[in-house]
Amino acid sequence: MVLKKTARLALLTFAVTLVTISAVADGQAQHASVLTPSALRTAAVLFSPLPNSSLLTPELVLHVERLASRDRWRVPEPTPAWDVQSGVPVVSTRQRDELWMTVTYPSKYKLLGQGLGPMKHLQELNPEVDFDKLEKGQQILVWKRSEQFSKSWGDPNHGRLYDGEPLPEGDGYLILHPHRAFGTYYTVSEIVRVLDAFNARYPESKPLIVGDISVKNGRRLKPHKSHQSGRDVDITYPRLREPPNYSRFHNIPRRDFDVEKSFWLIKQFIDGGNVEYVFMDKRWQRVLRAYAEKQGATEEWLNAVFEYRSNRPGLAIIRHERGHARHFHVRFKCQETDTRCR
Repeated sequence: MVLKKTARLALLTFAVTLVTISAVADGQAQHASVLTPSALRTAAVLFSPLPNSSLLTPELVLHVERLASRDRWRVPEPTPAWDVQSGVPVVSTRQRDELWMTVTYPSKYKLLGQGLGPMKHLQELNPEVDFDKLEKGQQILVWKRSEQFSKSWGDPNHGRLYDGEPLPEGDGYLILHPHRAFGTYYTVSEIVRVLDAFNARYPESKPLIVGDISVKNGRRLKPHKSHQSGRDVDITYPRLREPPNYSRFHNIPRRDFDVEKSFWLIKQFIDGGNVEYVFMDKRWQRVLRAYAEKQGATEEWLNAVFEYRSNRPGLAIIRHERGHARHFHVRFKCQETDTRCR
């Protein structure tokens, strides 16, 4: 009897692990449930009486594998709106409380030119600082968490950001320009969720480089046409060999492009349900789609995700865009807390 219960428990663990591997091991989105319906159905079946001869039969193993494959390649669907309680969005990922900047050019106009103004707000944050007599190396508080939460306004190519919050530092990634890494609460939360999960899964991986999101108040951010409303982020592709330095995005030869990690990383963003588009060069689309096919991805999933070779390219999530061979660009969907967002 003890042996039968042990075998049944082992089978249950095996089944639930297979079916929920993409939900648990790959990093779970904040508002998604941990166990999928098929996992629960499988667990219910396994708790019912089973004869010894039926334990771990090839047919049952195949059935569980099919359930796991179906859940792994589930076509992305619209997800529920971000959880808001008492009018305030619920965020469970790490957040910054303050952002300090080091003065490199002792000029208040340089600070304002970096989108850190208005000056009245900077003076309120630093009442003891004389902004007419700044010194190189001086520390300036440029942002502090308040009761306000960030909101996107307009579209990414002609919009702005209200009360934007900065991306916190992380163990598995480096932020190129912290003063250009402000976003909405959901943009920042999703970036942190996925990059923390990536670091947990691949702790030996070289640090990822996170580029621009938006400046604190949004609007035009050169040289981009987008990145104006806090919903866009640029992230380097994972590499097999370390880049020359971490001061910018570098060209990635095919031999250095880490296909497995790049696919895992991008799929985590998409599986979160908050991604509107991912922009990348068609060269890497071709490589990642071929990898997904080898992993058993369904045609339905491939066509819904990749513009390359899709039978409905206009509806695909991952799209070709020039200038995205060194990094990929994620754009997040609007939330109900945003204004005239599109």
